[in-house]
Amino acid sequence: MAEALEQVVELFRAKDWKFEVDEENDLVRTGIQGENGDWQVMAAASEDDPAFLMLSFFPQKCPAQRRVSCAELLTRINFGMMVGCFEMDYDSGRIHFKTSLPFAQGALDPELLNNVVMSNLACMDRFLPAIMSVIYAGTSPAKALAAVERDKKGKSGSSTKKATKQQELVRRRFMFN
Repeated sequence: MAEALEQVVELFRAKDWKFEVDEENDLVRTGIQGENGDWQVMAAASEDDPAFLMLSFFPQKCPAQRRVSCAELLTRINFGMMVGCFEMDYDSGRIHFKTSLPFAQGALDPELLNNVVMSNLACMDRFLPAIMSVIYAGTSPAKALAAVERDKKGKSGSSTKKATKQQELVRRRFMFN
């Protein structure tokens, strides 16, 4: 097993997660139970092209008739996101949240690895209700995202305002208006 993959396994063991290792393909698979639902996770670490990749798979495929609305929602979510992104295979409707972490050969930093893993899981859990709402309740993407933002504000006070300011800062610095 590659050294980087061993570090991923160590992290998952330290969190007392049940998982399976696919040594042939250098990946680790597990299931996650979040506050808003359950989903599957795949983590891979390659030393050939030194990078760690983590995918959280949305539990169902998006039906063909809801893909346009879902694509709009995912675009709205991704805009200004600092780490990771949602992706949808437009042909199959498969949705996942992807985070990655490049590293120097043999030097996958444990703290950064933990941050990337936990950020991935938090984003999937946070936006699961919005995606479900668009796919299964026919909610408009803007309303579904606004509901998530309202819920987050209700749980943590001013964090939504802080996140909005941070996203706006990113937009001003890195994007053309």
